[in-house]
Amino acid sequence: MKIKNSTLFLIWAGAAISIAEVYTGSYFAPLGLTKGILSILLGHIIGTLFFALGGLMSYKVKEPAIESTKGVLGEKGMVFIGFLNVLQLVGWTAVMIIQSSKAFNGAIGMSTSLGIFIVGVSVLVWTLFFDSEAYWINNIAVMLLFILTIFVVVFLKGGKIATVTGDMSFSGAVELAVAMPVSWLPLVGDYTINAKDGKSSFIYTFAGYFIASCFMYFIGLYVALKTGGKDIISYFASIKTGIVPLLIILLSTVTTTFMDVYSAAVSTLSIVKAKLSRKSLLIIYSIVGLIAAYLFPMDNYQNFLYAIGSVFIPAYTVVFEDFFLMRSKSDSFLNVPATISFAVGTIFYNYLTYFGTNLSKWFITPTIGTIILTAVIYPLMKSVHRREEKIYG
Repeated sequence: MKIKNSTLFLIWAGAAISIAEVYTGSYFAPLGLTKGILSILLGHIIGTLFFALGGLMSYKVKEPAIESTKGVLGEKGMVFIGFLNVLQLVGWTAVMIIQSSKAFNGAIGMSTSLGIFIVGVSVLVWTLFFDSEAYWINNIAVMLLFILTIFVVVFLKGGKIATVTGDMSFSGAVELAVAMPVSWLPLVGDYTINAKDGKSSFIYTFAGYFIASCFMYFIGLYVALKTGGKDIISYFASIKTGIVPLLIILLSTVTTTFMDVYSAAVSTLSIVKAKLSRKSLLIIYSIVGLIAAYLFPMDNYQNFLYAIGSVFIPAYTVVFEDFFLMRSKSDSFLNVPATISFAVGTIFYNYLTYFGTNLSKWFITPTIGTIILTAVIYPLMKSVHRREEKIYG
């Protein structure tokens, strides 16, 4: 069944309206309002462009998101991307559970460990009684959270913008903005495959996520600048607004986290040949996410986002270059040139992130630098590989 353009827009606007996006926006505060907004916009333009191209590719090949990469990366390459997606989704499940539990800890004094258990069990219960058809409840949660963020802006209007100290660089902030839409890349095609046409799949996916996600980041930045550096969760805890905002955060967390768990189950079914039921996988990943929440080092949240960019940016640079520009198709077990290019791109991204700060003055952020290097290396590696096949084949 075809998805209406308005529905496609709302699906991805809804995915972007989450407490995680607002929370991430608070990291931009040390840059100030102007640079913070610029880094949010630049990062989202790059990240959402990748995100929307992934949706367009799935529409064209009429295959779900993970499976659409098989034509470029080969069978094993597709399995590897699927495995990375499952890992990041388990990570997101843990992050969302932790963020919600911290809100309860600050507002009503509940221990973080108990909060993690309650939120994690809530996600598990949700998987037992609901499936993908429960979108209407997710939409309600999204609208309530959106109204809550509007309340925050109104409540904080007036007064001065504070100066927030920190070591956030402009290029680092850009990467945090890139990572969020890129993290949805292995899922977007599952929806755009049923778009009305290719143009619609790109435009409405891009617009829905870009507008809503930028707004969420702006809210996080604004709250931090108006409160001297507090993130959205700490802010709600400090003003003692009562239980209603916390219940809205909990409902939004549970419904959004369910999307992560659901996507992990779908990805597993795409890459594992064994007969596994989707319901069983939903329960398994809910439990794994709960356990991971106790182990996830929240102090490394930024590094988690950087890790997402470091693997999906080079991987999909190869995929998009091959699919949209070279228009070739790999029937091999593993696309060796793509694998080498991906590995080099991942290493280079991490180098730029942690050691290449001097290049940021030339606007060579880790994402931009990695896209350029990977896009240059891949056709060269393909050419060398073809030559070797002719010699030894």
